[in-house]
Amino acid sequence: MQYIHKVKKEESVRDICVKYSVCEEELLSANNLAEEDIKEGVLLFVSVPDGRRYVVKPFDTIRKIAEKFEVSEAAILEFNNIKQIFLGQIIYIP
Repeated sequence: MQYIHKVKKEESVRDICVKYSVCEEELLSANNLAEEDIKEGVLLFVSVPDGRRYVVKPFDTIRKIAEKFEVSEAAILEFNNIKQIFLGQIIYIP
């Protein structure tokens, strides 16, 4: 899925990546930009994985999410290119 994101005042690359659950390197590379080029008003193309979107809730673990959706923990981590999860994070279920 593709989104166009307009950078807001004082929004960092990390903020944008957390919002869409994407890797910083991939976001910058896809837009052919360096981190210092990310300024208010810049339009970014954001590509998110196809899959079911899930927001991490209190007391969630990778294991609980994997069991809920009947997929492996490794599949979730690899699909999202992450090593851990945190409250409020958006992840995608393959």
